[in-house]
Parts: sequence; structure tokens; C-alpha cells
Amino acid sequence: MQEKLCFYYSAMKGGKTSRIFSKIHDLEEIGQKVLLIKPGKDTKGENQIVNRLNQTRTVDILLPSTSKIVTEETFDRIYECSHIIVDEVQFLTPEQIEELWTINKNTNIPITCFGLLTNFQGKLFQGSKRLIELADERLELGTNSLCTCGAPAKFNARKVNGVFTMEGDEVEIDGASSSIEYVPLCGTCYYNKVYRKGKMGKCIKPKTRLS
Repeated sequence: MQEKLCFYYSAMKGGKTSRIFSKIHDLEEIGQKVLLIKPGKDTKGENQIVNRLNQTRTVDILLPSTSKIVTEETFDRIYECSHIIVDEVQFLTPEQIEELWTINKNTNIPITCFGLLTNFQGKLFQGSKRLIELADERLELGTNSLCTCGAPAKFNARKVNGVFTMEGDEVEIDGASSSIEYVPLCGTCYYNKVYRKGKMGKCIKPKTRLS
């Protein structure tokens, strides 16, 4: 049986990391050897993954954006594992995503990736885009990530000093600066609170109905 490269995604605060802990537990309970990868761009937790219950696990590979996944240092760990799990996969480069795909197809090691689909501007992360193109299975997680209005969240909005913004570098980790916060929003709230008020929507005005 050909094992799959899978991509599971949700908005922020959707419980992705807790799902990783649950999957690792299930795999190790049946004797599987799990290799956990995290991109170095995600500085939260440094070399660990951390969920909202403050569970922690040290990653096996903390991957710089300029590095290949398979190196002399990582070769044995990769090819001796039973299952590869990648957290915050959106931060990987397209080339690193292609390498994951190559590993999966050449070795038949299953690879499960968790991450975000879009950035704070509502655009696909490049890593997520390439993974959507290559993954055998893509699934939006049934999520507990809720918008401030109570609807299921689909977008990841950025606040700087308490104000929504569409400007700035694509990667700014919350917690790295006390001024940066991310808020999961539904499509309607994102449009009204972020897009219409941002530089991309300054000329957009709601239509008025003529009587």
C-alpha cells in the first residue's frame, strides 16, 4: 500500500498542535517510531512544540529555511522512522515541501503535515500552496477556532498594538513581540474589520440602495 503525504489545516487556535500530540501518542502506542519536524521560523517554544494545555515535546529536526531536510546528520533518523509529522508546515519553502514529497514517494514513509493555509493578508503561504498541489490528502480540520462573532474562523488576522493591519512582513510570530497578536476571524468579520479598512480596501464602499 502506498502511504500518503497528508496536509491538515485550520485557522489559528484550531487545536492543530493538540492533534499532533494525540497522533504521536496513538502511533507510539502501537510501536511506531515518530520523527517530528518543525521549521526554525517558528520561534515559539524554540526547539519544542507547545499546545494550549502547555504540553511540550522536543522536535527531532528544527529545520532552517535554507536547509535540506535530508542531510548527513538527519539521514539515519529519517530513513529509520515509521512516520514523519511536520508542525507549522506553512513556514517551509516550496523546495522543502517538494523534498517531503520525494521522501514519501521514494521510501513509502507516511508524512502528516499540520499548519495554516493563509497568512494575515488572506493569501496562501508558499509552503501551503505547494503542499496543496502535491499532497495526496488535504483536509480542513473540524475546528474549535471561533471568530469573535461566534462563527467558525477561516482567516488569521493580525493586530499590532491592538489595531488590525494588512501591512508588515509575512512572518511575525505572536509572543515574539508584545505588540503583535493574531485573531481568528470568519470571512465576513475579516472583510469588515480588516480588508475594508486596510490599504487594499480603502476605495471599497458599501453600496447604498436608492429609494
